[in-house]
Amino acid sequence: MLTIKRAAERVSVSPSTIRYYDDEGLLPFVERNQNGYRMFKEEDLFWLEMIGCMRATGMSIETLRHVAQLHMEGPSTLEERVRIFKDHQTKLKMQKKNIDDALDKLETKMNILESYRTSMINSQD
Repeated sequence: MLTIKRAAERVSVSPSTIRYYDDEGLLPFVERNQNGYRMFKEEDLFWLEMIGCMRATGMSIETLRHVAQLHMEGPSTLEERVRIFKDHQTKLKMQKKNIDDALDKLETKMNILESYRTSMINSQD
């Protein structure tokens, strides 16, 4: 079992971030010791990393809370959890496509501007 400090170090987040996740109901499975301190198992670290990843890609606290609650309900909720993550994956793939398209357009525009700048420099010579 790991303290919040050790868990935070292992997943590269601050203890206050983990406390926030817990306060938001994202860690209902994390045990507490006799003094009330959070104690993390190895498998809890995967969930902490997953929360960080999903938050960084725009998944809401509400959705993550729902997934955590489904997890607590057990294997009968597996299909719904898979659906939630597949929906998020689809959304991310669309965002990636949009970003790739925007980068291609930006590169084209930058090439045009660079050509224009080069021709302006050469015309001054």
